[in-house]
Amino acid sequence: MIDIEFSINLLTLFLVVLISAFIGYCFRSRQIRKKQLKIQELRKEIVYNHAQILELQKETVVLESKLKITQAPVLTLITAMKDYEEETPKVSDGSM
Repeated sequence: MIDIEFSINLLTLFLVVLISAFIGYCFRSRQIRKKQLKIQELRKEIVYNHAQILELQKETVVLESKLKITQAPVLTLITAMKDYEEETPKVSDGSM
């Protein structure tokens, strides 16, 4: 079997681990910062869209008040059936 001897100083090992941890921390911090900026951008977009929707609703209300649009009366089905029964003549079945 091949026996490879690899010796490293403990101080060097500690420095390599410390530097690699710092580099990993920097990369992860950068990723988190990018994601937070994206979240802030999306939140601003949502607020802007909601503001536009509210403005459109306000315009709609103003236009409706200018035109004085009244809603058509709603007739219930039960009332319509009663009127229909009153209008149609009743025919007996012939058994008296």
